[in-house]
Amino acid sequence: MKLALRNLLRNPAFAVTAVLSLALGIGANTAIFTLTNQILLRMVPVKEPQRLVAFHWTGQFIGGSTRGYEDCFSYPMYADLGGSSDAFTGIAARYQEAVDVSDQGPAERATAELVSGNYFDVLGVTPALGRLLTPDEDKRKGGEPYVVLSYDYWQRRFGGDPSAVHRAIDVNGHPMTVVGVAQRGFQGVSLMSPADLFVPVMMKTVVTPTWDDMNRRDSIWLHVFARLRPGVDPLAAQRSLAGVYRAALEHDLAANGRDAKFSERYVKNQLRLVDGSQGFGGMGEFFSKPLYVLLAMVGTLLLIACANVANLLIARAQGRQKEISIRLALGASRRSLMRLIMTESLLVAAASGVLGLLLSDWTASLLVSLLPFQNIAAAIRTSPDWRILAFTAAISLLAALLAGVAPALQAARPGLAPALKSESRGASLGLGQTRFRRVLICAQVALSFLLLATAGLFARSLYKLMTVNSGIETNRLLAFTVDPSMHNYTADRARRLFLDLQTALARVPGAQMSSGVSYAVLANNNWQNTVHIEGYRPSNGEDMNPGYNEMLPGFFSTAGVRLIAGRDFNERDTAGAPAVVIVNETFQQRFFPHDSPLGHRIGWGGSGPANMEIVGVVKDMKEGDLKEKPKPWTFTPVLQNPAPGAVTFYVRTSRNPLTVAQAARQVVHRMDSALPVYDLKTLDAQIDETHFLDRLLAWLSVAFGLLATLLASIGLYGITAFSVTRRTQEIGIRMALGAARGNVLRLVMREVLVLAAAGLAIGVAASLTLGRLLESQLFEMKANDPAVIAGAIAVVLLVSIVAGYLPARRATHIDPMQSLRWE
Repeated sequence: MKLALRNLLRNPAFAVTAVLSLALGIGANTAIFTLTNQILLRMVPVKEPQRLVAFHWTGQFIGGSTRGYEDCFSYPMYADLGGSSDAFTGIAARYQEAVDVSDQGPAERATAELVSGNYFDVLGVTPALGRLLTPDEDKRKGGEPYVVLSYDYWQRRFGGDPSAVHRAIDVNGHPMTVVGVAQRGFQGVSLMSPADLFVPVMMKTVVTPTWDDMNRRDSIWLHVFARLRPGVDPLAAQRSLAGVYRAALEHDLAANGRDAKFSERYVKNQLRLVDGSQGFGGMGEFFSKPLYVLLAMVGTLLLIACANVANLLIARAQGRQKEISIRLALGASRRSLMRLIMTESLLVAAASGVLGLLLSDWTASLLVSLLPFQNIAAAIRTSPDWRILAFTAAISLLAALLAGVAPALQAARPGLAPALKSESRGASLGLGQTRFRRVLICAQVALSFLLLATAGLFARSLYKLMTVNSGIETNRLLAFTVDPSMHNYTADRARRLFLDLQTALARVPGAQMSSGVSYAVLANNNWQNTVHIEGYRPSNGEDMNPGYNEMLPGFFSTAGVRLIAGRDFNERDTAGAPAVVIVNETFQQRFFPHDSPLGHRIGWGGSGPANMEIVGVVKDMKEGDLKEKPKPWTFTPVLQNPAPGAVTFYVRTSRNPLTVAQAARQVVHRMDSALPVYDLKTLDAQIDETHFLDRLLAWLSVAFGLLATLLASIGLYGITAFSVTRRTQEIGIRMALGAARGNVLRLVMREVLVLAAAGLAIGVAASLTLGRLLESQLFEMKANDPAVIAGAIAVVLLVSIVAGYLPARRATHIDPMQSLRWE
């Protein structure tokens, strides 16, 4: 160990270069693994999380209202399932929603988790202070005004003050008593959306004042989970619920009349139990594919770094051939020499691991700070834990083996006689070692091409995504949200507020017009409702769930969406007026391909009165995100909603929208100083947030691709410089016999281009084979895009030429007389 350390200290340039090369690869891998660990591998911090199971279903949707899909259930369905099997110690439910919380001051946004009374018992969570909610507080609707705080929220909002317990706070304008604080570290079962407070599900109308749905069997919104009894198999537990679930499906049909064919399909729905140890909420699935792609990329980067260090070790062995030969001649075993070289490799990898850990902490913190969702950013801890430390140690050891084993094997087999005679040609590396270095360079070029091609695909995909026609004129639009329903507004008062705000905002200096919607556009809001259309008979299994949103008058003009036929909403489309609806172009093409939809009527649900008249048709626009495919949409007036909730206002401006942001806040404040303004941003900023994963993948892939190319160019420069040094006598002889400098330059560059071409050939073949795995992350692109492949080839060739030209140019200045005497 001491000898290996002294050898490294005697060669600081080698040590620093090797440590930095590996540290970049190890740091990148550890940073991405840190995010993967937090998002995909972390378990819910409760008692025995491996015994938790989440309820899912597959089959036919009953039709109606949904705030989720196959992982959501109606409250009556949960009541049917709860306590229905001896396979569980308990079956619980939860639903999450944003609320306004005030405590002797202005209201602030918080995340509330509506929970069943046995929620904490099923999870095995204990109180840090006070008490938790009990099953008795899950029986009387609206009669249990209690709330439990998460430990982090208690610290952040109340400064950890013990007097917060038993204090009354306002939740959406309703006084509720804090009865306790949950154990430290527990913030609900959705790890990527931590809850601030927990409210009994019986207080749902406080948390969701604009919709109740506690008695609706065709409104699915609750997440249901359970804890298995010790020794019970999940499949056995699932089978034990089959009869109860079928009976609940029949109750659904009894409450919502459906025809015989639909009923036959519906009762065949299947209930599934899935692993719940890592929580609920679907964010893991959202992040999983991008994280796996990034892990593959940083793994490739580490391979390039290891190849670079292996090349450095082989080059360094050139100067140690005589030393190694003397040791062998004096009786040292080849195993002991290999151990010495591997010890040096391990020391380099250990130093790289420590530096990489520091780099990863900074990199992971930077990546988390780029996340647009504050609740997700707050849920991710970037400080190293035992998993991160173990991962860093493992890849450091792996890097040491990858970088050191082959050089150790090569260096421990020198030609003893030439080395002991100090012959220049014998003291240089042998042909086998030179071939191995060339193989490493080809591998580096191939891997760097793979990363560059991947970077090009993600960058071009992002460009195509950001330039797609959304159907909305997104520039110069300011957006913000207000929710008077959380401040005890009546429906009539809320409607007056919306119209007054719309008028006042349009008069702000710099503003041109204003309107609003219930669900912010291009913000991943994909609300949909089941519809039936007067005179239209859907085919079996036909999707009758078009997208849905609510608009204030003039929204389409404000957003720059063209009206094709009919009229827009106006102030007369309010409560008590005939119900009206506007549809988009795709709705017309699908349901009225040969007729105008104007004057036809539709209704919500699979049956019932078709009481809404279609009064307009608008051009298609993307509502959820820019990747959205054209689909039918329906739009109704906000003013006709019997219980209007939050509205996101949009202000079209004549200049930079942010210049009128403060004036917009003041307009709201003048109308109601207690009404908070949320999510104030431009629509372009909203689009960036919605597609932040696409942007992050593009940025990181470009960064990794450039870094890989830099490492590969260093390796190519090193072997070219070594080749020039090794062939000094040959080049001197050629020049003495009359070879021109151009001939020498071509001689050296030919080898460079051969290595680059071989690496590119391997890289192109690999990219065409592996590229299909990326296509799910690309937007309207194929992985074999010719422009991207050609661009990556051009970049690699250019870098290779530059890396090879510098030593090649030095070769043209060799003095023949000196080279003939060179040893």
